[in-house]
Amino acid sequence: MSDFDYKSLTKMEVQEIFEDVVDFPLEPMLHQYVSLVFAADKSRVSYLLDVGTGKTLLSLYLARIWGCKKILVVTPSSAFGSWRRDLKKNSDFSYSFVVGSGRSRKVQLKKKKDVYVITYAGLKTVYAKYPKYKGEGWKVQDDSFIHNFDLIILDEDHRCGNHDSLQSEICYQLSRRARYVVGMTGTLIDSDKSFLDLHNVYKVIDLGKSLGSNFFAYRNHYFEKEICRKRFGSKWIEWHLKPGAREEILDRIAGISISYDRSECFELPELQEIFRFITPSKEFLTVQKSIIENKSIESPKGKVLVKESMISRPHVLRELPSGFMYYGEDKETYSLKTNPKAEALVDLLDDTKSKVIVFYWYTEERNIIKKALKKADISFCSALGGQTETEREDEITRFSDDSSVKVLLSQITVANEGFDAFVANVVVFFSPLSSPKKRKQCIGRIYRKGQKRKCLVVDFVLEDSFEEHVIVNRSERFKLVKEAEAYMRDFHTSSERE
Repeated sequence: MSDFDYKSLTKMEVQEIFEDVVDFPLEPMLHQYVSLVFAADKSRVSYLLDVGTGKTLLSLYLARIWGCKKILVVTPSSAFGSWRRDLKKNSDFSYSFVVGSGRSRKVQLKKKKDVYVITYAGLKTVYAKYPKYKGEGWKVQDDSFIHNFDLIILDEDHRCGNHDSLQSEICYQLSRRARYVVGMTGTLIDSDKSFLDLHNVYKVIDLGKSLGSNFFAYRNHYFEKEICRKRFGSKWIEWHLKPGAREEILDRIAGISISYDRSECFELPELQEIFRFITPSKEFLTVQKSIIENKSIESPKGKVLVKESMISRPHVLRELPSGFMYYGEDKETYSLKTNPKAEALVDLLDDTKSKVIVFYWYTEERNIIKKALKKADISFCSALGGQTETEREDEITRFSDDSSVKVLLSQITVANEGFDAFVANVVVFFSPLSSPKKRKQCIGRIYRKGQKRKCLVVDFVLEDSFEEHVIVNRSERFKLVKEAEAYMRDFHTSSERE
């Protein structure tokens, strides 16, 4: 492996390298030029480029340098807008966005195009089949890999981290059959969990040449296990990197990987992150106390919510600060009469001239926010689960193009990556997000290339609630149950002192 420092290349040097190779519709930035030089003589490469640094355009330029004729892009649905923009404006590739039913997707993949863009979720309708017999689950169909792609681009390839998932297996099979593969992610390696997932990501990209093809051998070599136990006897296993393992793993993937942080790529405006601490209602404190003490709660509907009906007190403690909780087998909703968070959100929006993205986790949170926005006559659009890729993309486009729309309600689980929204410069987390990885993806919707204004990120935190524990104990693998138990123990200790 060469020790050459590609990042030492100057703008003039990289321009000379590509002077007679390819005409770029939009001239690459220096970090993109360097990334192209790094990959030019390889056939499989991993771009660990930070959120908002232009990975989409970079991969299309690389495809042109490699001379690829038939390209499959696998991406989150929320990134369709970015791919459509760069394919239309900055390439001469013909392209198709493969959507619809499984039958429709298969028909679209038979049409002659240069680039086919499909979601990770859509892969199974093309390359897997649900058996007639119940209980077997989806199975990969070997005879369905007939499209002969010469390049596979895996956008946000951390989605291949689960070695046991169907979409990871399909991506691996696609990779086996392709000459070229590009993996890209804006979520850099930053935890034991991400290093554990790294094995399968690189197995998909380079078929195991960097980190081996056996997940269990990789885990046993680089990780040691910790057996964790709960108070009531159940237990689980956590895996932690052994001393020196991090450096060895990074050394093994260095041959096909190049990494850039946003600060290395361009000047970005100031980013300010603040917590908006909100005073809880007496109702909230009373209900929370009953939950922690395992007491029943009288519902406004006349029902009695007994402790046995709650699937998990930790989850209830996570939900309640937003003004609701789910209970019972049918996930009925118990709502608090007053919601200080919703009131605080309206106040913030009234004081803000900019467009704002509001991220939420639970469906009931969205319902609460929508009700508050409608009451305050604040216009909004929504990117959420249950929408088709086209519907979600249309809503994101409307947020960017329609000056009358002030708020984008964005569900963290489906719309935290892959789209540009620097028309806004404020992000609000209705509940504080425990995962730094997801949080960075969310913030990256506004804090990216093209943003010229100072950016503000606001976490709503209800005082005297479990959320205060969340912001103190943020981690890549947030232990909800473990942290909730600690919070409840602290609650009892404080009560005894009083």
